[in-house]
Amino acid sequence: MRIYLFIAFLFFSSILNSQEILSTLVSNPILNKEELLLNKNKIALSLPFFDDFSNDSNSVNIVLWEKSSVFINRTYPINPITLGVATFDGLDENGFARNFFQTNPSVPSDTLLSKKIDLSAVDSAYLMFYFQGKGVGDSPQLNDSLVLEFFSNTLVWEQIWFSFGQSMQEFDKVIQIINNPKFLHNAFQFRFRNYATISGNFDHWHIDYVKVNEFLNPNDTIELNDVAFVYAAPSFLERYEQMPWTHFKNNELTEMSDTAAIFLRNNGADNTVFYEYNVYENNNLIAHFPNGISLGHDVLDYDSIGNYNLSPTINSSIFTSLFPDSVTFTVQHIIGTGLNDNKWNDTLYYLQEFNSSFAYDDGVAESAYGINISGAKIAYQFKLNRPDTLRAIQMYFPQMLDSVNHIPFFLTVWENNGGQPGSILHQQKVYPNHTENGKFHYYYLDSIFQMIGTFYVGWEQTTNDLLNIGLDRNKSTNQFMFYNIGSGWTNSSYPGSWMIRPIVSMDEIILTHDEIKMDNFKLYPNPAKQELNIILGTMDNIISIYNLQGKLVKQSLVSTTDYKLNITDLSPGMYVLEVKNNKSRNFQKFIIE
Repeated sequence: MRIYLFIAFLFFSSILNSQEILSTLVSNPILNKEELLLNKNKIALSLPFFDDFSNDSNSVNIVLWEKSSVFINRTYPINPITLGVATFDGLDENGFARNFFQTNPSVPSDTLLSKKIDLSAVDSAYLMFYFQGKGVGDSPQLNDSLVLEFFSNTLVWEQIWFSFGQSMQEFDKVIQIINNPKFLHNAFQFRFRNYATISGNFDHWHIDYVKVNEFLNPNDTIELNDVAFVYAAPSFLERYEQMPWTHFKNNELTEMSDTAAIFLRNNGADNTVFYEYNVYENNNLIAHFPNGISLGHDVLDYDSIGNYNLSPTINSSIFTSLFPDSVTFTVQHIIGTGLNDNKWNDTLYYLQEFNSSFAYDDGVAESAYGINISGAKIAYQFKLNRPDTLRAIQMYFPQMLDSVNHIPFFLTVWENNGGQPGSILHQQKVYPNHTENGKFHYYYLDSIFQMIGTFYVGWEQTTNDLLNIGLDRNKSTNQFMFYNIGSGWTNSSYPGSWMIRPIVSMDEIILTHDEIKMDNFKLYPNPAKQELNIILGTMDNIISIYNLQGKLVKQSLVSTTDYKLNITDLSPGMYVLEVKNNKSRNFQKFIIE
C-alpha cells in the first residue's frame, strides 16, 4: 500500500539521502467546501456536449455535470490541450484523504458524471477527450486506472475504455464511436472514474477537451479547430509574484519584466491570432497593449512547434496609482480567433497585487518540501529597494500525515554575505502551524528592526523531522533558495518556490493585536449586505478593507465625510475597515452577511 511505501521511503531516505525531501500532499485545501452532488436537471441536454474546463473556477460547470469530486485547475497539467483540466486523485470532494487506513492497493476514488444527453435522434455519435497521467503531480501506479463508462438503456453502467497508471509528458487523444442502439437513447450518460490510493493527494489523472457530438464524418474528430491559452497568466514582475508597492514605485525599470510568458496552443485552427492586454485599477482602464489595433501572430499547429510564446512587450510605466501604500491591478489578456473557435479559453485574468509582502509563489502548493537533519537551515533571499522594517513572516505548512506542530524551530533572518546568507540578524523559537484551508500563517517578529538591501528569511531546525513547507511547482526560483546541512550553503535542487513571504512596512501591520482601535469614524449597518455607510471626521481619506488574514481586498480614495461603499463583490465574513489620512490611522471590524 502506498501509504506504507511512502513512510518507508521517508525512513530510508533519511539514512541514504539525509537532506532535501519532496513529499506528496495528503490534502487539497482549495477543494474544501465544494459540493459533490450538483443540481440535477430532468431535461436532457442536446448535442453538442462540450467542456474544456477553461472556466475560472475550481468546480465543474453545473450545466453539464450531474456529479463531481474532481479538481478543476490550471497548475497540475503539462501542455494541456486548452486552459484548465479536470484532475482525478485520491482525495474526496472536500479535498481530504478518503481513507488513511486503506488496505486495498487501488480502489474507486473520484467520479465525473455527465448530465443526461439526448442521443435518440442520431444514428451514430462520438465521445472525444484527452488524458494525461501525472503531469506535475503524482504518478498513478500500474495497478491504478482511469475508466470511462456509458449508461445503457437497460439502466446498466458498462466500461468502454480504461488506461492503467502511467507517467505522461503529453496528453493522449481518445475517440469512442457510439453506434450501439443501447446507448443511443434520450437519457444517455457517461462518467469518468479513477482507481487510486485514497490515503492522500496521490495518483493524478488529468482530462481535457471532452466532447460528444453526432458522428457524420471521420474528419469531425481529427481537428479541434481551436487556438487557446495554455496556462494561467504570469506576474508582470521580473523577480516576484507580488511585492510591496512602496518598493515597486520608482523602481519600475528594474522590477518589471520586459515581456510576459503567455503561451498559446494551436489545435488545428487558423494560424493568424490577434492579441492584446488591458490593465484595470478599480474597474478603470489605465493601460492597453498594443497602441492601436491588436497584434497579429502566426501561431503554427502544436504538432509542429509545441506551445507558442506570445511574449508581449511590457511597458514599465503601466502600473500607476494615487494610492501610497498598496494597490491591486487586474490584467486582462485576450486573443482574437476564428468564428468557429471556442471563445471560453480566449481570455485570461491576473491580479497583480502590491501590498506589504514579497512573494515568489502563486499561493498554491503542489508538493511539500523538507530536510530531515537536526540543525539544518533553509534561507530565502529577498531584496529591498529602500530601507524598511521587517514585521512578520508568512509561511504555509500544508497538513500532512504526521503533524509536527509540537516541534519547535528557530525562525531566522540573515544578512547578505556575497549572495549567500551571512550573519544572523534575528532568531526566535516558533512552531509549525499546519492549516487545512490553504492560508498562510503569520509569524510576527518579537523585535522590530530596520533593514537595507538583500536579506534572507527561513529557519533552523531543532530535530530531524520534516517541517514540510508548501512548494509551488509552477514557478522556479531556486537561485534564491538556499539550504545548509552543515557543509555550507547550497541552492535547493527541487524546482519550485517555497511558500514563505516576508512582510515589511514602516507602519504597524494590520491585525497585529487582538484589539483594534475604533474611533474617529462610524460605519453602519453592521452586519451589512450590500453597502456600508461611513461617516468620517475629516476630508480626504483612504478607505481600505482587509480580510482576517490581513490581505487588502478593497480600497478607495474618499474626499467627502459621508461615503457609501458598495461591498457586493466581497464574500460573507468578517473584515477590518481602515480609515487613513496624513494625521491618523483608525480601524473597525464589520461583518458581511
